Amino acid sequence: MTAYVHVNLRIKDPARQAALAPRFQAALQAAGGRILHFGPVAQVLEGDVAPLPMAGIFEFATLADALAFYRSAEYAPIKLEREAAQEARMFVVDAG
Repeated sequence: MTAYVHVNLRIKDPARQAALAPRFQAALQAAGGRILHFGPVAQVLEGDVAPLPMAGIFEFATLADALAFYRSAEYAPIKLEREAAQEARMFVVDAG
């Protein structure tokens, strides 16, 4: 029952983003998640709404694991800092 968190983002503050990345990666890994992709959006295939220029896809074993990470005390301060570093849209899907 794998779950995927997708984030579509624009980096507003590159220095903050660079400082935040290692902490986010450590918290994600500690929660059992892994990064499948983080980088530029390659091409829009459908739709009228232009995506933000960057995308990330993070994998978790279950939807419960993904939600536990997002709601965790470890991620809370990272999330606040992330909001200052980037504009983002984020959602989770349950592939189970």
